[in-house]
Amino acid sequence: MLFFAFACATNDLDDTAPGSADTGDSADTADRAGPDVYDLAAEVSSAEIEATILDLEAFGTRYTHTDGDDGAADYLEARLSEYGLAVIRQTFDVDGTPCENVVAVQVGSVDPDETYVFSAHYDSTSNQPTTAAPGADDNASGVAAVLEAARLLSGRRLRATAWFVLTAAEEQGSLGSLALADAMLDEGVDARGVIAPDMIGYWPLGDGDAMDILGDEASQPLVLSMAEVADTLGVANKTWIEHDYCYGDDHTHFQDAGFPAISPMDCVEAHNLPRSGEDTPHYHRTSDTFDTLHLGFTTKVAQVTTVTFATWVGLAE
Repeated sequence: MLFFAFACATNDLDDTAPGSADTGDSADTADRAGPDVYDLAAEVSSAEIEATILDLEAFGTRYTHTDGDDGAADYLEARLSEYGLAVIRQTFDVDGTPCENVVAVQVGSVDPDETYVFSAHYDSTSNQPTTAAPGADDNASGVAAVLEAARLLSGRRLRATAWFVLTAAEEQGSLGSLALADAMLDEGVDARGVIAPDMIGYWPLGDGDAMDILGDEASQPLVLSMAEVADTLGVANKTWIEHDYCYGDDHTHFQDAGFPAISPMDCVEAHNLPRSGEDTPHYHRTSDTFDTLHLGFTTKVAQVTTVTFATWVGLAE
């Protein structure tokens, strides 16, 4: 009972917060998110996002079982700890060698047993994976979004419980998210929704681009909730619900375990529709570096993911 015990042990919030438990459908979140949830958008920091991406790129490679991969896990634990969150490492095996997910839990003060997860993989790959895999878009950009939400929400009292997770070994078959989803299922975690961004930094159209929001039929309410936030913030978006795209990415392991999960991305059409006109020239290449990204639109997407996650977990009075 690793995660359940961890969550209980780290609940240092006041359980007597005003308000009553909401047992409604997971999609019915906006009306209980708190009056200032959209104010979080203005607090999302481009400088923080840039620093995270550059810090992760500086490891040279975060390919699984390299020193850079191990160093990135230590770095991420330290960052989450700086926000006052208790952190554990979930260990799982890849080809006979341990890998580690980095997990921080912020226990809700009203409905602590109701859980939402914000997760991104921190490993990287390229055409020279063991020596040069900067992975700025894939997936330092997604990690930056998780850390930014953790930074902003860790100083607030939440209604439900939030998990901030950085998973390992995605490039070997999303094995970190598989290990996490299996553990959550085994331990009966009541996870109502998962956001798992994978590549939210490469925007060739700049501010004129549009984010993809990828889900399935079971997670359709969550896809639509993120689209509503994006529309409210003026961020162009496209939703993908009835499809067979990107199967095997992190979000699909959560879906297979029965947890509604969605993934904001920059590349659904480029990867799945050959005649779409979209392309990702730096995908899994040594050229996936910060200077190929569009920080302005990445920040807008991080605003969407942060506010969406906040609407799910709710800001307690």
